[in-house]
Amino acid sequence: MADASAVMAGISRQSGVTYSALTPNLKGLEAAIEAGVDEVAVFGAASESFSQKNINCSVAESIERFTPVIERAREQNIRVRGYVSTVLGCPYEGEIQPDRVAHVCDLLYQLGCYEISLGDTIGTGTPLKAKQMLEAVSKVVPVSHLAAHFHDTYGQALANLYAVLEEGIAVIDSSVAGLGAAPMPKALPAMSPVKMCSIC
Repeated sequence: MADASAVMAGISRQSGVTYSALTPNLKGLEAAIEAGVDEVAVFGAASESFSQKNINCSVAESIERFTPVIERAREQNIRVRGYVSTVLGCPYEGEIQPDRVAHVCDLLYQLGCYEISLGDTIGTGTPLKAKQMLEAVSKVVPVSHLAAHFHDTYGQALANLYAVLEEGIAVIDSSVAGLGAAPMPKALPAMSPVKMCSIC
């Protein structure tokens, strides 16, 4: 993310496109504001182990870090989107219970995230697990404020997306030709590279 400001400065902006930046802390937020982004994003996890490995803090500590970022963004009338990783599985802990996902989503929503993206980070979800997770989350965050971000590691992304579409999800994160896809965690060397499902 070190060259994000240069990227933002170098692109020709199109009307109808929202330009967003990941902002893990206040320093990142200030850079995003200076770059003139339309919205910013904070990203946490439902898994304690993944949170420690990914951003070097606990889930609770990550929420504490996000609080001033969200407050400052809202002062500047910049919308904040929340991302929750490992909602259907973790490379270090395995299956994640839906109530843990709901807890993190509730905290982000209460802080002021207008939308929360639910990430099946390692693509181990199934349609039933996706529906069970969404059922728990929708008790604390309206479905209209949720999005799906499902990776296709095992070829299940389309099935999982269809399952949550049936439950009312209307926003799907996607990529074209794998652009923006994350590398697999080292804990799972036998798995294929992560790809987000593309819906066009």
